Amino acid sequence: MNKEIASVSDRPRRTVLGTLVAVAVAIFCVVYMLNPTAGFFEFIPDSIPFIGNVDEGLIMLLFLACLKYLGIDIPLVKSSRNANPRQ
Repeated sequence: MNKEIASVSDRPRRTVLGTLVAVAVAIFCVVYMLNPTAGFFEFIPDSIPFIGNVDEGLIMLLFLACLKYLGIDIPLVKSSRNANPRQ
């Protein structure tokens, strides 16, 4: 029983402001990945060899971090500590 209480209290606490920021950033990431401006608004232009797609990768990592903060689990992105629970 103490292990259950300890595992619940180890979780980071979410605040209303943090949740609002995470939702806003997630929406920005989705809009950026949909690319409604046809490539006119990009942090790093895709025409630059080898590093042109780095911004899309970073935006996707930011999006996944927002989903994790909001408590949305994605099966392919589970952390290793959840895969092997302590006995």
